Amino acid sequence: MLVALVARSPYFGGKARSFRAERAKAVAGVVDVVEIPSGVAVLGDNFWAARMGRDALEIDWDAGSIAGHTTTAQLEDYRKRAQTEGKVAAAKGDVEKALARAAKRVEAEYELPYLAHATMEPMNATAEIRPGSCEVWTGTQFQTGDQAAAAKIAGLKPEQVKVHTMFLGGGFGRRATPNNDFVSEAVHLAKATGRPVKVVWTREDDTRGGFYRPMWFSRLRAGLDGGGKPIAWAHTLVGQSILAGTPFAGMIKNGIDETSVEGAADSPYLAAIADHRVDLHTTTLPIPVLWWRSVGHTHTAFVVESFLDELAHAAGKDPVALRRELLPASSRPRRVLDSAAEAFGWGRPLPAGHGAGIAVHESFGSAVAQAAEVSVDGGRIRVHRVVCAVDCGPVVNPDGIEAQMQSGIVFGLSAALYGEITFRDGRVEQSNFHDYPVLRMLEMPRVEVQIVRSNEKMGGVGEPGTPPIAPAVANALFALTGKRLRRLPLRLT
Repeated sequence: MLVALVARSPYFGGKARSFRAERAKAVAGVVDVVEIPSGVAVLGDNFWAARMGRDALEIDWDAGSIAGHTTTAQLEDYRKRAQTEGKVAAAKGDVEKALARAAKRVEAEYELPYLAHATMEPMNATAEIRPGSCEVWTGTQFQTGDQAAAAKIAGLKPEQVKVHTMFLGGGFGRRATPNNDFVSEAVHLAKATGRPVKVVWTREDDTRGGFYRPMWFSRLRAGLDGGGKPIAWAHTLVGQSILAGTPFAGMIKNGIDETSVEGAADSPYLAAIADHRVDLHTTTLPIPVLWWRSVGHTHTAFVVESFLDELAHAAGKDPVALRRELLPASSRPRRVLDSAAEAFGWGRPLPAGHGAGIAVHESFGSAVAQAAEVSVDGGRIRVHRVVCAVDCGPVVNPDGIEAQMQSGIVFGLSAALYGEITFRDGRVEQSNFHDYPVLRMLEMPRVEVQIVRSNEKMGGVGEPGTPPIAPAVANALFALTGKRLRRLPLRLT
């Protein structure tokens, strides 16, 4: 078996104009240098030989259309788009008339960055092609697609390809890519060399050249009546489609990728607001985007739950009380809201210098509410305690549910406090855990999970624990500091 590292363009959509391989081939242990569709691969007897060989490659890159691209310019473009109405994802009544007659109006803009998946084990795959067969060893979330891609490259039928599913060291959506990137590279190289090949991505490779949760911008406007009840809600979202340009593009209906607006267009609060509209601007960029744990709910939960908190304070109401007004008592979101608030001790005095916030969100067939207790020390945000209530229907393994809620909270907290991928001059600025941090053990809050008894339809638990944590923390920070943070990651300075 050979080990391969691929030099990919540092610019998404870029291509190699030319390359020189002499210095790479001179590295001890390097066996060959092969060009494949995704870049230039260096194959060696071991990882380090391939790594040093790749470092020695001389490549002239054509940056393509993304040359000069910056996150700042992209954000400004999104902000301008949000001032106009997009394709309507959900609508009822006349929002503009309702806003005009409102006793109080509230407006806000929210920004969410690109996010990397930051799996603990970077991407890798091993492939071997023999006459009439191909075998692939990889940690994957998309076996059927990987099998089909391998078959096409090897010139075989899908049933002639065997995929061995290995432990994957973290996926979060990154190992379910529509273009089957890391598996395809291994099969291309096994075909080119006639030998088994293991392709390894370094963490820098994946952070700078993988797939990302899309960057999002939301503009919201709401109107309150004299009693502080929301009577109008307008929400405009701007961002890339995950499904566009993939085999799943047929799921886009009337220009609306449902994964872009899920959690916003179907928010349970809208049923109680007579006049509402949710619309979408879908942007097209060469930056590759992908589902990230909880998909569209990753951004809509933060926006909707933070803005609802804004409305509660504007109305002079307790944030839990306003949610109770809008959510039917028999609904799953209301049940988990009540459970989390009670277990947290909502309304009871907290230690000096601590604040509390709450959020509730429904995704993947389950409802989850989370209440967070936070403090600030020298500008540094500390989350001390999280109470999480989940209604996922009939319970089979409560320990598994608790573990997944804890896991989702850790994952969501990493993004809420640190996660951000930015572009300068067309290239990703971050590269590894030193500039794309994840939550450390000493930062982990105490997490208490309440499993609500339910006979509702069974839902998921792997993803629904992630969406509520960012707004719960942001709402707690507002309660503590009076500062409304409308941008992730959360920063007080």
